[in-house]
Amino acid sequence: MKYNWRAYTKFLTQAVITVLVALAAVTTGGITNVELVNVAIVAVGALSVFAAPNVPGAAYTKAILSALTAALVVLTSAITNGIVFPELVQILVAAAGAVGVFAFKNKPELGVLK
Repeated sequence: MKYNWRAYTKFLTQAVITVLVALAAVTTGGITNVELVNVAIVAVGALSVFAAPNVPGAAYTKAILSALTAALVVLTSAITNGIVFPELVQILVAAAGAVGVFAFKNKPELGVLK
């Protein structure tokens, strides 16, 4: 069976965003509880993007899950102690990830009928 890495492009995008959100927290002066929760939210978002169907009938499912993940990062930061700079960076990275997930077209896995 031939490996089709393009079927995982959206998940890989969200996984890279998870790492960047973690780096944004660490490189801006340590990691607070809120920033750590934001990393966890984005990590769960990556897992949901991975688990979502990659078929033409669900063309926007992964993008919607990624956008909801970014929205949860905004809400978490806003309702705790207001949005501070490291959290703003995390929000921008998570939003960019949602745009990135949306930008890639669904590539069905081998053996999936169109």
